[in-house]
Amino acid sequence: MQATHFLIIFILVTHTLNSGMWWVAGSWMGLSRRASKHWMLSNLCYGTGLLLTVLYAKDPDLVQWMLAGMMVVVGAVSQHRGMQTFLKLPDTRFEHAALMLAGIGFALVVALPMAWREAGLAACFGATALVMTHLATECFAPLKTEFGPQTAWVHTVLMALAVCTFAGTAAGLLFPEWPRPWSQVASEVVHSWLVMGSLTLSILSSFVVGYIVVMRLVRRLEHLSHHDGLTGLLNRRAVEAMLDREVQRLQRFGQPFSLLLIDIDHFKRINDRLGHAAGDAVLAAVAAALKEEAREVDRVARFGGEEFCVVLPHTDREGALHAAERLRSAVEGLRVPWGEDLVTVTISTGLACADDQSESLSLLLKRADMALYEAKGAGRNRVVLATPFEAGALATA
Repeated sequence: MQATHFLIIFILVTHTLNSGMWWVAGSWMGLSRRASKHWMLSNLCYGTGLLLTVLYAKDPDLVQWMLAGMMVVVGAVSQHRGMQTFLKLPDTRFEHAALMLAGIGFALVVALPMAWREAGLAACFGATALVMTHLATECFAPLKTEFGPQTAWVHTVLMALAVCTFAGTAAGLLFPEWPRPWSQVASEVVHSWLVMGSLTLSILSSFVVGYIVVMRLVRRLEHLSHHDGLTGLLNRRAVEAMLDREVQRLQRFGQPFSLLLIDIDHFKRINDRLGHAAGDAVLAAVAAALKEEAREVDRVARFGGEEFCVVLPHTDREGALHAAERLRSAVEGLRVPWGEDLVTVTISTGLACADDQSESLSLLLKRADMALYEAKGAGRNRVVLATPFEAGALATA
């Protein structure tokens, strides 16, 4: 089997798999549907362009060569559009259209009628290099922010190599008399190197793009596993793990912290009178108020139902009382619009200060829960400070 046959098979297999991967990702798995469509089109165009250059490497017919150059331009634009959609970057479709018209228009209107194969291909490859340059520079900062500097640099280096490949090829087509290190190598061998290099860059680029898509999905799943869907706060599992770490710090280093258990007063009445949708709106409003008034180091969580939990690291009794009163006052001032009504809401709070290194997390939660019930029993809309268990009560608790 000739080397050409290997290249054809390799191109078909590689780009069919890549295109199929993005079709499955977008259609079946729902991963970045719009971006996946652009990346699928990009792989199809790149594959078609490379396939045409291999099939008609020795054919003087201009049509196939011009079509190959046009496919490469469309593939680059689709790749860029996919990254813009995925990273939520500004839409530059008009700039893309201008570059495509410049490259493809010159190839169709000027190069094809005048039989200027080299000039037409150079125009297409030059437009492709410009798109790749914009892709590399535009995506570096958002990739670095979301996925880290290593991912951003790998993507940028791959795009830079692609720019060098297309720009160098365009320059070689326009100025064949320029001295080149490979001038003594047979043109068929150089062509094979270019095709293999383009294939390698395409595979590596698809791998990097696939990696960032999967990483975003993993991070979203991690976020969902630790956060409440309605309020966006930490969920009970996440805050209990955080409380366990605070207890360990207390036991090892003597660092105190405080815990607030908060319950919305008469929440069932809101559900019964206005419906569960109104109750959800109240929950979201209370959660937003608590998060807004909490310090940056504090952690606010939905503990279950209409109950919330606030962890106050490095906070003693006086500081915790002040913070609890500030949160209570903020919620008391809420006016949640619902239809023609403005729903008012208050909270009851049980406060427990953790400063005893021998106290377990379960006992701390029990103290805070008892203080919360005391606050509700005393008339609600208040903060009650939990008292430490006596030695006898501690032993039977």
